[in-house]
Amino acid sequence: MRIAVAASLTFVTLSLGAQSNTTTASAPLVAPNAPRILYESPSNGKTQLWIMDGDGNDARQLTNDPAGVSGAHWAANGNSLFYYVTEGDRSTVYELWPDSARQVKLGVFPGRAVHIAPGRAQVIYDVGPWTASHLVMTDINQRSARQLTGDDFVVWMGVWSPDGTHIAYTARDRNGLAVWVMNADGSSPHRVSHLTPQEGSAQMPAWSPDSQMLAFQANSLTSRGKATLWIIDLRTLGEREIIPHQSVFLDETPSWFPDGTRVAFQSNRSGRMEIWAVNTNGTDLRQLTGRTK
Repeated sequence: MRIAVAASLTFVTLSLGAQSNTTTASAPLVAPNAPRILYESPSNGKTQLWIMDGDGNDARQLTNDPAGVSGAHWAANGNSLFYYVTEGDRSTVYELWPDSARQVKLGVFPGRAVHIAPGRAQVIYDVGPWTASHLVMTDINQRSARQLTGDDFVVWMGVWSPDGTHIAYTARDRNGLAVWVMNADGSSPHRVSHLTPQEGSAQMPAWSPDSQMLAFQANSLTSRGKATLWIIDLRTLGEREIIPHQSVFLDETPSWFPDGTRVAFQSNRSGRMEIWAVNTNGTDLRQLTGRTK
């Protein structure tokens, strides 16, 4: 899925699953129960889901949807995953068990970026045009839909914390693009990232396994094509950069390994978009996909 948001609003382009000659792998999602990684890669002109071991070995294709997969996330136990296919403003959601290839259709939701809560009872998704979208919550049977975020700022891609108590998301208000968090019922929305314009615009939050920290990407406001990875501790609101760099390449879409000491991410630092991994202290940087033998 490629999100291209109007430049007049100073949003950045997020290259999630972007299909191009320079993209081979993107949008990694590490399983919560074992170090194996779900990711997106083009196949026959459409984005499909692939899976590999945590060290980048034994990659195999999971989906072959004619329309292409628009996004995915793991179920809380890590034994299955949810993915969605978005056409227009409607997303068809499936549950897939990668070890058996069994899948079931869960329903069609009137929005994008569908994310199912760890307890499976609630679902959130984006509604509205990219320049004026908001979050909606409903139950899994779509019987109690309600708008979670207001119309005074733009919101994208909410993600549930592993313990199911909070939702993190990207939002833009008059102060710019930032990472926000709210309670699971939509109460107490508040901005948690406070980067300077020189540090970049924070977006694409990913929860740590203990629900105490968020990793996110910061896209440069002054150097097009540059993005860095950051971590924020929600107990102290302390922020730090994982792999500081001044080069014009993108480190994006972080996802935590189960032990909380490492993240996978997509980067074009090799010349095309691939999956990489690094310790949260910035050590042991490794390329996982597209490696030369």
